[in-house]
Parts: sequence; structure tokens; C-alpha cells
Amino acid sequence: METIVTSADVLMYLQITVGVLLVIVLYHVLFITVDLRKVLRRLEVITNEVENIIMKPINAADQILEAILSFVESQSKEKPKKKKSTKKKK
Repeated sequence: METIVTSADVLMYLQITVGVLLVIVLYHVLFITVDLRKVLRRLEVITNEVENIIMKPINAADQILEAILSFVESQSKEKPKKKKSTKKKK
């Protein structure tokens, strides 16, 4: 007994194979996206920590400069004392 494989049978087997491979690919894509979301969330946390580390000294320097600026402005607003001239009048 010979089994005859027709082109319709081959096409059906190819469709089944493509369907199974598509399910496998979608399954892997699902896990890749979940892992990618975890990585991006961790990357965001690390980025926020680095930003905080960098911004602390900058904020401290900014506050120091503001204090110096306000001190200089308060000194310049005070009226300077006029010195009496030491020239003798004739």
C-alpha cells in the first residue's frame, strides 16, 4: 500500500507547522516583553538614584551661592559711611 501525499496534504501540514511556530514565537515575545519591562523599571530606579547623588552637591552649592549672594546684596544695600576729608581748610 502506497500512501499518496497530495499538495493539499502538504499545504495542511505546513499550515499546522506555521501555527505551532507562531504560538511558540508569541510565547517567547511575551516573556521577552515582561523581562524588558523589569529591566526598564530597574534602569529607571538606578537613573533616579544617580540623579539624586548628582543633584545633592549641586543643590548644596546652589544654596551656598544664594547665601553668599544675599549677604553681598545686604552689604551693598547698607549705606556706606562717608569718611571725613582730612584736608585742612585755609
